[in-house]
Amino acid sequence: MNATIIIPEPTSIPSPVPSGGPVLMACDGSAGSCDALFNAARLASAALGGALEVIGVCEPMPGVSAGMDVLPVPADLDESRRATMLDDLRRAVQIAAAGDPSWPITVVLGSPPRTLAREAQRRQASLLVMGIGRHNPLDRLFGTETTLATLRESRVPVLAVGSGFPALPMHAVVGLDFSAASVKAAHLALQLLGPGGRLTLVHVRPRFEHPSTDWQAWDADYSRTLPPLFEQLRADLQSDKGIIIETVTVRGDPAPTLLSYAQQANADLIAVGTQRHRFVERLVVGSVATRVLRTARVGVLAVPGEVGAS
Repeated sequence: MNATIIIPEPTSIPSPVPSGGPVLMACDGSAGSCDALFNAARLASAALGGALEVIGVCEPMPGVSAGMDVLPVPADLDESRRATMLDDLRRAVQIAAAGDPSWPITVVLGSPPRTLAREAQRRQASLLVMGIGRHNPLDRLFGTETTLATLRESRVPVLAVGSGFPALPMHAVVGLDFSAASVKAAHLALQLLGPGGRLTLVHVRPRFEHPSTDWQAWDADYSRTLPPLFEQLRADLQSDKGIIIETVTVRGDPAPTLLSYAQQANADLIAVGTQRHRFVERLVVGSVATRVLRTARVGVLAVPGEVGAS
């Protein structure tokens, strides 16, 4: 077995995620739905240097079946619902301690995942901030799946937070496979940390082992490849906030191993990159990002890679 390690060379590691574009906060204005988002959105806006914009998406009412025909919903009904959501959002921003009435607020009609992804790309947003349910099974089912569906569509990084997300995260764990997306996730997570925080770069190695000489040689080559990649990335992660950057290598299945490590380390945020493979990627974002987003009890930052990236 003449296996080779398929890991990007240090020179292919990209620059930090560009900042300056607006931070787009998705909310529907319902009671309690926006409070958890405001602090995260304000934090991201300050960290990335982009203005904060609030968006709500009102899904059009489906047509009503009447025998063999489908009766369309009157257009003014959807417009009325859109106007109601806009009023709810304005009220939520005014009531919230972290809200700011000067934030631009818009509500558009459409499918929430597709519309949010489209609006984020059209506005050249630096980040899309969304809520994610964690209180009961229905929250976990619908809140999580909406966020995951948006990530499938989005070309913009998504920060998903629950009610327990801190006003100033101090410890971020990054799932690092040295892909362009995971490296961007590390840069973006670094920007979101508070002064004196900690950034832990976690690389999960394959658990599989084999007594053959070929396997042992492959594993030894793998081990020699990791340190220079880690060092290159550490050198590229610049911060004037006194952030402690540490590297960890563990063995196991990537998603559960990363989740377990983050829980034991009391991390505030888990950051992952997602690989995009055109049509297939639209169906499955990636097993690691999907399982982390569905299971994590802390904030999740998911950074999409370029379409067709490997």
